[in-house]
Amino acid sequence: METTLSVRHADVPDALRQYARDQVNGLSRFFSRLVEADIILDQEGHRHIAEVRLRTSSDTHFARSENGDMRAAIDATIDKMGRQLRDHKGRLNNHPMPHEERERLFGGAASLEEPPAPDASRAPDRWPRITVSEATARLEISGDDVIVFVDAVDGVVRIGRRSEGGAVRVEEAESFELEGE
Repeated sequence: METTLSVRHADVPDALRQYARDQVNGLSRFFSRLVEADIILDQEGHRHIAEVRLRTSSDTHFARSENGDMRAAIDATIDKMGRQLRDHKGRLNNHPMPHEERERLFGGAASLEEPPAPDASRAPDRWPRITVSEATARLEISGDDVIVFVDAVDGVVRIGRRSEGGAVRVEEAESFELEGE
């Protein structure tokens, strides 16, 4: 990681400069993909200010602290930055990963998490649902011989058929094919 250190309005001993660099380099224990760090140590009157801008492979983080002592300001800034990096890493780890990326990273383990193949007897959720009694009534009113519908109770595609004697029989569709999908 490339680290730059700037000092404004103060004389900071070399030992304190090295301490700040070491503390920032130690942040790699929280997140390993650190690219660049800018450290600014400043003094305004009796206030000592430490700022760190850290660039990772995917984001930029910033932390700033003031204290009466420069070492304490550096420590407080490093603590803030450590929390930010832990949170950032947690968000990255909890982000759902696309199937292709999961397969690339973990090999065959991703195939265990694939959803099961859709049941050919179940209709998509966007299709309207009616009950068996409503389908029977529609079939009797319309005079048609066949009605295909989605059962409102269990979401299964069913077929209602009128026999030559006028009786209506309803049965589950064995399979069906979606048009246009």
